[in-house]
Amino acid sequence: MPSDPADVLEPGPPSGGMQRLRGARVWLLRFGVVAFSMVLGALAACLASQARRLVSHVRARPVAVPSPEPEPEPTALTEAVVAPFGWMDEARRCGRRGRRRFCDGPRRVPRPHGEAEARAARLELGTLEAFGRLRARGASAEMLADIPDAEEKLLWPVPRGFLGRGFGYVRRPELAHRQHRGVDIPAPRGAEVRAANAGLVVYADNGVEGYGDFVVLLHADDTRTAYAHLREARVFAGQIVERGHVLGEVGTTGLSYAPHLHFEWWRRAVPRNPTRHFAERPSPQEERRLQIEAQRRREAMSRAAVLARR
Repeated sequence: MPSDPADVLEPGPPSGGMQRLRGARVWLLRFGVVAFSMVLGALAACLASQARRLVSHVRARPVAVPSPEPEPEPTALTEAVVAPFGWMDEARRCGRRGRRRFCDGPRRVPRPHGEAEARAARLELGTLEAFGRLRARGASAEMLADIPDAEEKLLWPVPRGFLGRGFGYVRRPELAHRQHRGVDIPAPRGAEVRAANAGLVVYADNGVEGYGDFVVLLHADDTRTAYAHLREARVFAGQIVERGHVLGEVGTTGLSYAPHLHFEWWRRAVPRNPTRHFAERPSPQEERRLQIEAQRRREAMSRAAVLARR
């Protein structure tokens, strides 16, 4: 151990070799940083390109839209109850009104039978001529004899429907701006249509142009109610039905754009506005809910139609 501090060797300035080594290390570190940055940039660009391709592929790929639920086919038991003697012969009777082509069918009306068939033959019911006579003048006493008394207020004919287009003149070219003689009640296809009052079925067929499968009832107070665009009728001319009896199902036969019931109320051979004469209608909240459901059905059908054309 040295005794004199002067004997301790002080470090001198670094040699030239050490300086060159340190400089090389600095340059290697800088090069590594630059190379690492370039690799990260290339990787980020590659990931961004893949993400753009994936997004464009997802956008271009058609979205699977659930189709409306298929309508249940009538079972053999239902057929036997509604039409125990089968259905009347098929008849579509297509026509044109303005630029719109339509078909009053397919005809879906039970074949007449039994006492009701005999009553229809005796009173000459079920034909277009009989329907025209009843629209032009009052019913005979013989027709009114067996009809149960009518209530003052009308029963709402479609429990699952809401009030759509109202009574009065409609400015639409395809309808030639003619009077809308009733009210439209949109509802799901196949919804039950009920008799607004007890009455006699004077017409059940698809021979009235634009009305599709069509049922007309005569009531004891000599008023008439009419039910148009049915998917199928469950009654035939000559039958006497009680208030609330199921007359058929909501459909789109005839001059119709979407499933609904066209309902008419006639008094003294003149169509009247039935809106104020219903005993009870769905509440505003219920009607709003039914309207939203109808809008969703229309949108689903539109999307399904677009996808079907692709």
